Amino acid sequence: MSRTPSPSRRRALALAAGGALGALAGCLGSFDPTGGGSDGDGEFTDTTPIPEPEYGHWFDGGTDYAGTVDRRGEDEVVIPVGDGDGFRFDPAAVWVDYDTTVRWEWTGERGVHDVMTYDGPAAIESGLTDEAGHEYAVTLSKADEGITRYSCRPHQSVGEQGAIVAGPDIESYVTEYDTTPVDYGDWFAPTPNVSGTENPLRRDAVSVRVGGPGGYDPEAEAWNTAPVYEIPALRVTPGTTVRWRWVPGAGEHSVVAEDGAFESDLVAVEAADTPEDQEDEHVFERVFEEPGIHEYACERHRDDGMRGAVVVAESRH
Repeated sequence: MSRTPSPSRRRALALAAGGALGALAGCLGSFDPTGGGSDGDGEFTDTTPIPEPEYGHWFDGGTDYAGTVDRRGEDEVVIPVGDGDGFRFDPAAVWVDYDTTVRWEWTGERGVHDVMTYDGPAAIESGLTDEAGHEYAVTLSKADEGITRYSCRPHQSVGEQGAIVAGPDIESYVTEYDTTPVDYGDWFAPTPNVSGTENPLRRDAVSVRVGGPGGYDPEAEAWNTAPVYEIPALRVTPGTTVRWRWVPGAGEHSVVAEDGAFESDLVAVEAADTPEDQEDEHVFERVFEEPGIHEYACERHRDDGMRGAVVVAESRH
């Protein structure tokens, strides 16, 4: 199926043609068919401001983001997964029409990858795979109008993040949730390795390990433990259940809200010799509804830096 290019698409094609004429103009003088400026090498560039959607701080963390690529007027858009240094989508941000199919293709570089909706209207949920040539596709509809931010979950922290803008009016679209860095004051001053706020928005439930990362080290024949919460700072949407899971062998810890709104028991889970013999971990959970910053700590290790925070963020729509 082919479609007539949209006005913006026609404009982009006209500019591409103008660029070819601009190269010829280098031999003829200073004629500028696009009305733009020259970079000094005979190539003309469009200087007309192009509105960019508002992605919040989504592309601040190392993603190779060079602006939104306009692919309206095309039936299909292909985005490599694991491109560049092996941890990138290319293009990072793309603008498409309704009924466009977006197809992700795995390069096979840098281990397993997936594509998963972070927030926004489009349902993007591939499986994890390292298979070169693997494909996953979604076709956008009017129900997906707006901005959908997505990422590779294993590599989101190193910048494998993307965005799809679907619909005709780019200027009016903003991300559903504000991800501006949170000011916690001096709450985390004694806490080691707090690099920012993790944002598993629009999930029904999120788990936080109490007492370290919790993985089993077969060489040491022990569980990885530390007097910390695995994810110190967490941003969720109203109605999300946060589940704290105690790491075996980590010692006695608790989860106690600074404002007294919730409190777990002081619990220690004995570690078995092997993961297969390990009994179920102790779990404490709470559903967060009230917007704001909810600080909590381990009653025994609060002053040693075992502190956490749950930020509840409302939708901006």
